[in-house]
This record gives sequence, structure tokens and C-alpha cells, in this order.
Amino acid sequence: MKTSLVAKLSFLILALATKAQLGTSESEPVLDVYGNKVESNLEYKLLEVKNGTSGGFSIHGGTNGGCPLDVVQLSSPTERDHYVRLLPFDNSTVVRESTDLNLIEPVWTVGNYNASLGKWFLTTGGIVGHPGAKTLLNWFKLKKVTVSIYNLVHCPSVCDSCVKLCNKVGIFYVDGVRRLVLVRDDDQPLRLVLFPAPNPSRSSM
Repeated sequence: MKTSLVAKLSFLILALATKAQLGTSESEPVLDVYGNKVESNLEYKLLEVKNGTSGGFSIHGGTNGGCPLDVVQLSSPTERDHYVRLLPFDNSTVVRESTDLNLIEPVWTVGNYNASLGKWFLTTGGIVGHPGAKTLLNWFKLKKVTVSIYNLVHCPSVCDSCVKLCNKVGIFYVDGVRRLVLVRDDDQPLRLVLFPAPNPSRSSM
């Protein structure tokens, strides 16, 4: 009897310890500027935290003057920008820190390397979902800087065996346009906050 009781207690302790370990391994939820959890079925405006004023993000003709379109930062808060949705690789509703996600609409991706400028520009034309080697350039993460402030990072975890880039996202000026690029560790990355769309019905889901 005593042996059976000890075995049961040992099993319960092991189960609780395992549950605790699993719980702590889950990333914290991303929070919007109001402290609410960011959800994949809602739309958000991304804004940079900085001195002075700048706008949100939109799309603009690529560095070659055509397609694919680049993701750019607008110069003024009064300019019309885009709301985006953040779709985690595992289709979860809650968006979590340092977890692979797609940014849509349209779908953001890392474009081909621009050898003349020495930069990887963020462009459009990616596809949603299908995590793996073929979609590697379409995945981003939000890495916490402080409460409700995040770096946007391209460092995909959806393919362990793949050779991949691992960089934060910042700004690079081309023809007077603030284009989003992958930056080096010694460059200044964007520090972003997320504002929810004023009306949830704006969501495309």
C-alpha cells in the first residue's frame, strides 16, 4: 500500500513539474499600446517610437522603380498608412513574442539582396503560412524591448536545417524614401508600438 502511494505521489510530482516546465517555455503575449494582447484576427497600425514625428508604414515602388513594391515608412502621421495583421506560424489567435509570424496585407517578405546598395529590402509578394524552407523569407518576429515596445526581427525558426539571415529591421533612405531593410547589429533598429484598428470590423477575417 505504502509503495503504491509513494508511486502515485511521485507520478503527480513529476506531472506537475513537467507542466510547470511546459508553461514557462511559452513566450509572453505581444501587447498593444494599451496593454492588451495582440490577436491574429485583428488589424494593427505599426508606429515607430522616436523623438519627433513619423508616419506608419505603407508600400512604394521598389528601388528599381517597379515591382516588387517595397515596405516604407511614411514621413508624416497624416499620410494614409496601412493596417496589418500578424499571423503566427501555428495559427494561434494570440500573437507571442519571438514567434514566427507573417505580416499582411499585403504579405511582407525579404527581397533579393541589392548588391549595389548592400542591403536586403523588405518588399511585398510573400505568401501566407506553409512554414519551411520555401517560405523562409516571409517570416518575422516581434522581440520585446520594454513593455509594449518591440523590435521587428527577421530570424526565422521554421526551418532548423536552413541557412538563414538573422537581423533586426531598420530604415534606409533611397531617393528620399524611408525604406525598411535588414540592419546590422551596430545599426539602429526600429522600435515599434502597435495601435489596434479603431473598429474591429475592419479586420479582413
